[in-house]
Amino acid sequence: MHTPSQIRARGQHLRAALDQVIEQRGWSLPKRRAHQWRTLRSLVQHAHAHVPLYQRLFAEAGFTPAMLDDWEDLSKIPILTKHELRSATLADLIGQENRGDIRWLASSGSTGIPASMARTEESLWHYMACNTALYYDWCHGKPLSNGLYLIDMAPDSIDFATADLLRTTVPDSRIFSVHDPVAKLTCELLSIAPEFISSYPSTLRAMALDLRAQNRVMKKTRLIHLTSEMLDAHTRHLLSQTFPNARLIETYTSTEGGLVAWQCMQGSRWHIAEANVLCEIVDDNGLPTSDLGHVVITDLTNTATPILRYRGLGDLARWEPESCPCGSSARRIRHMEGRSAAMVSTRSGTLISPYVVTNAIEEVPGLAQYQVVQKQPGMIEVRVVAEGNASLDCVEKGIQSALESALESAVDLQITFVSTIAAPAGSHKVPLVISELPLAA
Repeated sequence: MHTPSQIRARGQHLRAALDQVIEQRGWSLPKRRAHQWRTLRSLVQHAHAHVPLYQRLFAEAGFTPAMLDDWEDLSKIPILTKHELRSATLADLIGQENRGDIRWLASSGSTGIPASMARTEESLWHYMACNTALYYDWCHGKPLSNGLYLIDMAPDSIDFATADLLRTTVPDSRIFSVHDPVAKLTCELLSIAPEFISSYPSTLRAMALDLRAQNRVMKKTRLIHLTSEMLDAHTRHLLSQTFPNARLIETYTSTEGGLVAWQCMQGSRWHIAEANVLCEIVDDNGLPTSDLGHVVITDLTNTATPILRYRGLGDLARWEPESCPCGSSARRIRHMEGRSAAMVSTRSGTLISPYVVTNAIEEVPGLAQYQVVQKQPGMIEVRVVAEGNASLDCVEKGIQSALESALESAVDLQITFVSTIAAPAGSHKVPLVISELPLAA
């Protein structure tokens, strides 16, 4: 519980960030591009001078900031991979001068390979302000006060940090952890009957299945915000039945890049948050492409651990060349394959958030990559790629212990060591959690 003075101080932080976001929204395209270029050069110089990770990567690539003369030189900056970010020590990820007002965060591991990084408090407030401004857009300037927020409350997640900032304007009684049992979350949903819900697709999908089993329909919900996972067609259909009067809006976010893009309210396009990120779509060789390619981002808001030309989100997209009917000049993505997750079913049929599983095992020593697959209720297979020098016995015992504790032995485990984890046929994505259980009728 925050004191009045703390709330007032937080309100001042949010207001300052909102003022900046509102100003940036009014920028012309040339002014926005100038901001991107100026910030990019500053971040590159900072990384080169102070951040050991980039000092090593730049040296290996033969790159120096002096080589960055214009936009055509962008491809000279080496691409940062998830492996490189994950392999770096904490000392490699941050300059000495940035070790004060920061938060250390860990990615959700949506590609199966989690990574740590530091964010400045200022960048988190900017992230909060961007989402607040979008919310006002979605509500046409008339915010819905009766809201419900379902958040990953792992202490090192960006959503936990955001929840802390969210308490500036939202009472604790409206913020719930996705780690709570589905039955509890459904009970709270029925009690509150919110007009607005912010959630992950997998969490709300599980709640919708629970509601459907009870023959309950939430007619008062008017707006649903979904983030961090791609909304698949089955889940969209289920939510449209359970929340028949709700408009579904998605945002494309990540720990490493903050708010990357948002779904236009006038179509299926996604607008890039160009004041926040520099977004590229590149081919396998790291060169720009107009075809389907890898999403590469540079975070323009964070100086703690700079994120420069980062390909670790694991997503692919293609540019939308046509102008948008909404009038925004921000660049647009036509198609995107996003991250996905699936609920885990116990032997008794209870549904558990995939984040309970992923948060439990992401820090197991020797674990390079993993994928959780469920083919029958009460049983999950954890496919594991171990680090080269790791003891397989220690990795197996670490995963076994972590999951037995997190799942309270409600699920039988099978741990399989593999050399690689490939994307499924017809997809470019390597899903972190796969459920092959049929959707309840």
